[in-house]
Amino acid sequence: MLTPPGWLLLTGSVLLVAAGRVFGSDELLAVGIAGAAVAILSVAYVKVRHPLRVIVRSLKPQQAHVGDECQVKLEMANPSRIRTPVLRLADEISFSTDRATGSFQSVDLLVAPVPSGETLTISYRLPTEERGRVLVGPLTLAVTDPLGMSARHFQLGGQTEALVYPAVFPVGPPPRLPGNTYDAVRRSPMAQSGDELYGLRPFQRGDDPRRIHWRSSAHHDELIVRQFEEFSHTHTTVLLDTRNAQLEANHGSERFEAMVSAAASICRASQRRGDQTRLTTTSDFDSGFGSDSAHLHKIYEHLALVSPDVGSLMGAVERLGQEHGGGLVVAVTAAVDGTESGSLMPLGSQFSSKTVVLFADAGQGHSGQLPPTITPGTTLLLVDDLQRFPDAWSAHTASGEESPTRPNTAASTIADRHP
Repeated sequence: MLTPPGWLLLTGSVLLVAAGRVFGSDELLAVGIAGAAVAILSVAYVKVRHPLRVIVRSLKPQQAHVGDECQVKLEMANPSRIRTPVLRLADEISFSTDRATGSFQSVDLLVAPVPSGETLTISYRLPTEERGRVLVGPLTLAVTDPLGMSARHFQLGGQTEALVYPAVFPVGPPPRLPGNTYDAVRRSPMAQSGDELYGLRPFQRGDDPRRIHWRSSAHHDELIVRQFEEFSHTHTTVLLDTRNAQLEANHGSERFEAMVSAAASICRASQRRGDQTRLTTTSDFDSGFGSDSAHLHKIYEHLALVSPDVGSLMGAVERLGQEHGGGLVVAVTAAVDGTESGSLMPLGSQFSSKTVVLFADAGQGHSGQLPPTITPGTTLLLVDDLQRFPDAWSAHTASGEESPTRPNTAASTIADRHP
């Protein structure tokens, strides 16, 4: 209850009372008793004071991007019969991701006296400098006496949660094949419809028996099915490298935040174009394909909480290479090192466009970071300045509309590099 000045006053008063008794001084005794009385009365003052009651706590919007404005609104009422004193409010704010708890902040506010039965509305701006899950509250209210000798703290209301998505840059989508508004995307073996006959292939589990080509099956002594090819909107896959070991070797957190923002920006640009957009990571996350705003927010939610983790770039690329769907694929990584040399090779010809966005220093990007083999037709875009991604990507997309494999003049790019 007593504040440091209150304890100092009480201790001094006790010493004065003792000195007055020892030396027989009525003056010292009176001053000591008066000081002790002030300390006791200050405690009684804060004891009888009732705090404000939180009626509504709102946070708008509950999903925001880094740097966006987000307001916290508190509506409180005074239930007591007397006016409140000047109050100090502190609202706790914490940022966290899936694997780490970030910084803690506290918003301190002084509140003017509130008359009996009236309400008070307070709003302040929520800091959105970091992505992640934001927990706001509980509210801590401090009641002090006029002299500041005693204080009483109350915790009011619960916690409100919000998500701060990564920063998104206004960039263009990955370039499509020149001259086409659609990418030729082969359907999976379980596809039930198609427009044009693409070829024949061995029967796989899940295939429609009506597609079996009996003449070819008899000739090859195994079941052969017709495979059809249909034209659909571009399928864009964004692969985010979340390997912790590579990030630790390449100046960790700032580089990772730039990679997350780049992945979010590319996904948003692809979704706005109407692409079937998909996010995968080296830690086995897969959002699946989707083109509506709900699917984009699903991607944002994962990117808001993603943290560096264990994983394999080669394993993630191999999983993509084994799929039958094609389209565009963009890999956002911090390193493609010698331990995974050739890790981009599984991205085969079923992808009409392949781009690797490498966040690395220029000196590193031209030496040990580059794999000795890279899939023909793959464009390597080096971003050696974390703030220059939008410019480098815009130059890449501008040149890519003319030729999907032409080297990018705005950043270090490798195209059609053969083993």
